Amino acid sequence: MYFRYLLKKYFKSFMLVFIGLSFLYVIVDFMFNYAKLPSSSNLQVLYAFYVFIYASYTLFPLAIIFGFLLSVSSMIKFNEFVSFYSLGFRPKKLLKPFLIFALSVTALMYLLQSSKLAYANQYATSIKENFNYKTYNLFLKYKNNIVYIKSINPFSKMAWGIKVFEIKNRKITKVIYAKRAVFENDKWKTKNAEIMTLKQNVWQKEQKPLVFLENFTPKILSNLKTLDNISFYDAYITIRYFKDIDLNMILSIVFFKIFTPLLMIAFLIYLFFTAPIHVRISNVSLFMIKSVTFSVLLWAGELLIFKFAKQGILPFWTLAVPFLAIVVIDFLVIRRSYD
Repeated sequence: MYFRYLLKKYFKSFMLVFIGLSFLYVIVDFMFNYAKLPSSSNLQVLYAFYVFIYASYTLFPLAIIFGFLLSVSSMIKFNEFVSFYSLGFRPKKLLKPFLIFALSVTALMYLLQSSKLAYANQYATSIKENFNYKTYNLFLKYKNNIVYIKSINPFSKMAWGIKVFEIKNRKITKVIYAKRAVFENDKWKTKNAEIMTLKQNVWQKEQKPLVFLENFTPKILSNLKTLDNISFYDAYITIRYFKDIDLNMILSIVFFKIFTPLLMIAFLIYLFFTAPIHVRISNVSLFMIKSVTFSVLLWAGELLIFKFAKQGILPFWTLAVPFLAIVVIDFLVIRRSYD
């Protein structure tokens, strides 16, 4: 009974904060970008939807903490904490519903970050730029091939000016050129490819339809230029198949997505064990102000470390340091509460 009650209270508080923060982000974004949006109301609604999705997985770690603080404030105000403890409830038992809900939301967001919606911000940018969201002049190594792409549109899944150089024993043995190719069923397809093959030191030329570059996904390619964002699945594909790519940048994005919500959950545990249980025991307003301030500072600090890590100034694993530090503090606080 208690579990359902606390879960329901936390759910309401979380949704109130989560929706409020996300809609505020959408409103502010609309104010700054309305002049750049197409006149079509359908596209404007679609733009708002993608911005909301982007805001949701960016701001949900803060919603986890703020929703928890809202619930705790209500429980202290109406003497619910005192009532639970007087009935013999242990702190770990009361923490359980909060922790399970926070971890469930985080798992759901991890799932979202593994899908196409991980690129919601790029979809929104594409609408803002009238679907002319292209990446130009990509040059990289893929398996044993060197690939050059003049331009690529990740949303239409089309590329222009593709050149593939196959290398064996440090020599170019085949050159494939396609003016235009389309990505279908995890492979690139072109109706008319020029293929030059080196056989017995003689180049032989032919033209034919061709299917090539398996798993060479457009969204991965467009992101390799700037690496502003990448889904968990595409990060796995990139690390597995692509060569000569700065893994620190990719792993920085992945670590930021993983450890930011975990950092907030670890801080939630700390706040639970340090929260006052009654208005008369301590200054509840001061506790709330400190909690909100430190929560924002932790989130902003993690974001700052991410910016430095993505630029190569810091190694990607530094994004896990604040989480590990809070876990150690949690252990000490829990140990002290049971002494």
